Amino acid sequence: ADAYQAPPAGAYQAAPPGGYQQPGGHAQPGASDPAVSNITLNYWLSVFFSWIPALIFWLIDKDKGNQRATAFHVSNLNFSLLRVGVGVVGWILAMIPYIGWLFSILLWLGSVVLFVFHIMAAVKAADEYRNGGKTDPFIFNIPLIK
Repeated sequence: ADAYQAPPAGAYQAAPPGGYQQPGGHAQPGASDPAVSNITLNYWLSVFFSWIPALIFWLIDKDKGNQRATAFHVSNLNFSLLRVGVGVVGWILAMIPYIGWLFSILLWLGSVVLFVFHIMAAVKAADEYRNGGKTDPFIFNIPLIK
């Protein structure tokens, strides 16, 4: 009969606004913030699918009034376009006889480095947004779109 007793008083508390409450009183900050979810999804999709997800998220979120989230989307779009530009230039330079292969190998190595930088930014983008940090989580970026 003792196996079906009610939990002790205070074991579960009401959820605070902006997050759910785990047993024991540990809140999940920003768990219900759609901007964090959109930024995380945008960055990870852009790592593997280039500039198309970045453009879609920027077009959808630019008129919603959240300037910080829009800045994160613009930053991701700029870096995605930089990665595409390096790839296109690498293919064009590969067409040059004799020395083109050297340039294309160097730019291929550069594109691998940019891919790693994009993964690093995707890992820390949500935390940067939650903590109010800088709006450009990339090591470097070229502002093509404002």
